[in-house]
Amino acid sequence: RWTPTRTDGATAWPAEGRQGSDTAQAAHKELTITYLDHFKVVNDSLGHDAGNQLLISVAARIQTVVRPSDTVARLSGDEFAVLIDCAGGVEPPVDVAQRILYALREPTHIDGYDVVASTSIGIAFAAHDDLGETASDLLRNADLAMYEAKNRGRGNYAVFHPLMNARALHRLEMETELRYAVTNSEFQVYYQPLVQLRTGRVVEVEALVRWQHPSRGLLLPDTFISLAEETGLIEPIGQWVLEEACRQGQIWEKQRPGAPPLNLNVNLSVRQFQQPNLVTDIARVLKQTKIAPRQLTLEITESVALADAEAAVATMKELKGLGLQLAIDDFGTGYSALSYLKRFPVDTLKIDRSFIEGLNYDHGDVAIVRAVIAFAKTMNLSVTAEGVETPDQLRHLKALGCDRGQGYYFATPLPSVELSLDAHYGDGLVNLVSPPKLASITSIHRSA
Repeated sequence: RWTPTRTDGATAWPAEGRQGSDTAQAAHKELTITYLDHFKVVNDSLGHDAGNQLLISVAARIQTVVRPSDTVARLSGDEFAVLIDCAGGVEPPVDVAQRILYALREPTHIDGYDVVASTSIGIAFAAHDDLGETASDLLRNADLAMYEAKNRGRGNYAVFHPLMNARALHRLEMETELRYAVTNSEFQVYYQPLVQLRTGRVVEVEALVRWQHPSRGLLLPDTFISLAEETGLIEPIGQWVLEEACRQGQIWEKQRPGAPPLNLNVNLSVRQFQQPNLVTDIARVLKQTKIAPRQLTLEITESVALADAEAAVATMKELKGLGLQLAIDDFGTGYSALSYLKRFPVDTLKIDRSFIEGLNYDHGDVAIVRAVIAFAKTMNLSVTAEGVETPDQLRHLKALGCDRGQGYYFATPLPSVELSLDAHYGDGLVNLVSPPKLASITSIHRSA
């Protein structure tokens, strides 16, 4: 049976360090509930004394909903465990989890603030003794279930399933491969044109990262970007994309002397945007690549900008001080506060593709796009529509006065080696796409 070896100072409960868990065999017909509470915000904002007060309050509430036969311990700063005799089957531990969630719904009054503890609970069952499952195995499985509960949106519980372990191993494997990819330069930058709808000209390109995996082939961002964010690897990846895009922009500049400037759009991740040396790093890249700052547009999502609006405004002003452009990406998918948005020194709103998709059949989407364009014009901002895929969508956007379009109707993202610069178009159209796609762009231009 799991026997805690020390006492937690804050709660006076038994405290079990994970380092000693492998020596103890998990008891037959018992389960572990691992309980996670969000203390970081309290510690950071109100101080560690307030955090300890919240711990004491949470401990007292948990104690009121468990049985005398259950063992309760604090595992770490924000994790607790409840070891339960599950002879009654699955219902008792699930009932305990539900009671804990219910007990913690009421706020705790600390230093004049009402603090609500957000909790995620993982449940795992011990195997039969003859399988040799240790307490460490039980804790690991409960941890995996707890992370599953967090991924579902927090404030709930999840019961361990062997597939969770498989996903965890896959994640570990992906993280190892992603670190190797950063070290060994396995990434590529693809470029997707942004078309000026009034003229049909390609006036900008967005730099989009791809992972050329040695065994899985070309991987799109949605397969690895979230993991890169979680591990911090997004910082070197994002920095490399910025540098590579600016280097390529300088190459294009030399290949087309006298042609209109081609703007580069590069995405900034959450972690990049929050880095204290962000402005210095970007200034260095601009200086090294000799790209004119006005030709670089940095794209950030509205959720990033609104996470800490005051800090975001200050960072944006510093970036604007370099002379570059700023765009709010995926506009409409977050919870934009217009009072803040009007303070952001941005130049462009990029309407999320989910609204463009419904232009042909959803009057609500038409109304939203119309309103966004009208708002942008009032604020002297330009508008780019993402995810343009059909002639009807293009027709709607032109009628609504949208400035630029981006999507598969014009061109898919392509590596720089597959882009061609063709200067024979007298109207200044920049030929950055394959001939079949270019024909559709020129026909748009001529019919406008």
